[in-house]
Amino acid sequence: MPVELDVMNPVRQLDPGMFPEVLWPVRRPEPTLFVPPSAVVRTTERAFVIRIRDRRVEGVDATTGAVAGKLIEVFGNLNQGDTVALRGTDELRPGALVSPQPAASK
Repeated sequence: MPVELDVMNPVRQLDPGMFPEVLWPVRRPEPTLFVPPSAVVRTTERAFVIRIRDRRVEGVDATTGAVAGKLIEVFGNLNQGDTVALRGTDELRPGALVSPQPAASK
């Protein structure tokens, strides 16, 4: 992400016009969750993730954040350990009974 900063340069290590690369670690106040992008359902009204609880479908409103490799950060009423549909769709209606299968490992 390109960022422009004004920095102090008292020992003149940086010359005008230089473009240094900087590692800028970003930390969240609380851990966040990452899911495959295919798990996020987007409609004209909302974005959500399908959570499976007690074999029943729940649509959990979510917003997305950073991308890390093949995963995308999600914010919403989700917790570590929740079972999430890998391929979300608005055709999975709340309350529908499903039989979750473990994700195939590659």
